[in-house]
Amino acid sequence: MTLLPAQSLQRNRLSVSGGWGEQISFYSYERQSAPVLGVSYAFRPLRWFELETGLFAGLQPAQDQCGAHGCFDPDDRYFWLPFGVRFVAPIAWGRVELSAGGGGLYENYSVSNANINVHSRSGWGGYFVGGAAVAIDRRHRFWLGATPRFLLVNPRYARDRWFVITGDVSFRF
Repeated sequence: MTLLPAQSLQRNRLSVSGGWGEQISFYSYERQSAPVLGVSYAFRPLRWFELETGLFAGLQPAQDQCGAHGCFDPDDRYFWLPFGVRFVAPIAWGRVELSAGGGGLYENYSVSNANINVHSRSGWGGYFVGGAAVAIDRRHRFWLGATPRFLLVNPRYARDRWFVITGDVSFRF
């Protein structure tokens, strides 16, 4: 009896994600946190190897900025576009999968209500990802999972480091 099944016919994965992100910073007053929504697609050319890309958004991470003349909401959001590889370990007769990987990342920080010290920016970086997923049907088409991500981006005049964890609902075909 084997614990690693043969490659299924479902080489494509489409996932919808929702979770929370926390900016990692040396100073607590610089830290931001935000709800994160995303969608991702992966193609699996081999049973244990996946190519993936996606789009994730961190919504309203900055707090209101207050000064002598009142407060304003920067109306900001982060957009992350990861592209990379994931190594997958199917266990428990293909019903559970553990994964780890990483790759490149493009970040766009968008501010609709700019102020003197809050500006839009973008840059390139990388990410690391891990994950666990469980098939919830007999045909292994629908999956539930959890995915932590560590994002590192170096836009001009900033060093963005985020830890993001999401719950994922996936469809494989």
